[in-house]
Amino acid sequence: MDITGASAILTGGASGLGAATVKRLAEKGARVVIFDLEKQTARGKSLADEVGGVFCAVDVTSTDDIIAGVDTAKEIAPLRVLVNCAGIGWAGRTIGKDGQYESAFNIDMFKLVMSINLVGTFDCIRLAATAMSQTEPLADGERGSIVNTASVAPSTARSVSARTRRPRAVSST
Repeated sequence: MDITGASAILTGGASGLGAATVKRLAEKGARVVIFDLEKQTARGKSLADEVGGVFCAVDVTSTDDIIAGVDTAKEIAPLRVLVNCAGIGWAGRTIGKDGQYESAFNIDMFKLVMSINLVGTFDCIRLAATAMSQTEPLADGERGSIVNTASVAPSTARSVSARTRRPRAVSST
């Protein structure tokens, strides 16, 4: 799909995989709209200035924030791209070491991860797709594309290397 001159929303776009994708889509001619948390405003605005895009303080757990951001993207150019990079991870033991209910995995953290990674991602999808459906189709009938990503590589690499142990010899005697 030719994205030249089209709006492209990147959730979690102020850093990491999102920021790299912002740069790549801008190189391809997209008008990039960076969604990230308000605390990422300085980083997001700097990146937006660098690529000729726009930063929107959007918490993907807020439907109102998402709608405002999608409307901003639509004002710039027809919205044709959504790339979801926003997400968090939280690792922990399902059962605490002492076997007590209180030490089991923190259910509030699980709910937070689900509200961002699952519900927030879907909320962005449904709202961006609605906006895309309102655009004129391109020559081949396309109106837009949505890409969902997930990456915990930096934290996974650290946690795996910290837990990796040398194999021990096993004796059957």
